[in-house]
Amino acid sequence: MKIIVVGAGITGLTAALALRERGHRVEVVAADLGGLPVAMVNPVRGKRGSVVAEAGLALPLARRLYSRYVPLHRGVWRPVAGELREKWRRKLEGSPVACEWREGGVFLPGAFWLEARRLRAAMLAGLPLRRARVVAWRERELLLAGGRRLSADLVVWAGGAAGAVHTGLGGRFSPGSQLLVGEYFASAASSGVFAAGNVVGGSYLPHRNHYAPHTTRYSEVVWILDRARALLGYQPRPLGVWSGVRWRLDGAYLHELPGGFALGGFGSTAYLLAPLYARRLADLLDS
Repeated sequence: MKIIVVGAGITGLTAALALRERGHRVEVVAADLGGLPVAMVNPVRGKRGSVVAEAGLALPLARRLYSRYVPLHRGVWRPVAGELREKWRRKLEGSPVACEWREGGVFLPGAFWLEARRLRAAMLAGLPLRRARVVAWRERELLLAGGRRLSADLVVWAGGAAGAVHTGLGGRFSPGSQLLVGEYFASAASSGVFAAGNVVGGSYLPHRNHYAPHTTRYSEVVWILDRARALLGYQPRPLGVWSGVRWRLDGAYLHELPGGFALGGFGSTAYLLAPLYARRLADLLDS
């Protein structure tokens, strides 16, 4: 089957590779090859220690896939305040996520961080790519900027927040930023913000019900640096910034639409969940 995958972020790339491994002829169509510089693959989220649904399935799949392409930096330290420790402990002990309680917090040996730009480049290297912007999708046909049309037996839309309007699925759109810093954190830590590699992040501004490009605000930089100081005990030196928009569909990430499927809406858990849902898409097409 000839399949066009729209989008070269982590969702599109995991889908394209999963479909190609099942014998399909895959072409990736994308205008933007950018993306966040560092990805945290961490199944324990937020101040309350909530465990991502399906983390027990998703985390081993993500580790196996990504380790083919880049080194994985294993282990994430999560400081936990004393008054929250018992609540965290109950959540984690009833979950499939491995944890090691230590003074001041919990260490997650199965979580990891990776260099996301290097990963995406390595994944894309073996895939046919057409650099183009899609302006319309109608069943099995795409209209590109400039008027050219592409058709396939199936279209998989994994175009992220910027292309979500073409799916008609709605959702929430949360702008945010990461800071590139002068320090290098070989071991990841996360509380309010995370520090991993040469990045500290990220900010989450109030969500919107539509997509709009985001430019980092000065107040975001101040907010990130304040929380980095609380996490690290000192303020890292900011050298640059990445900004983007996260698209969130709560719990329903794979949708069948006329002529194909829409895959995405993972929000900040895309690097954790995308390999699992890419496999489910491939299984669905096989059946």
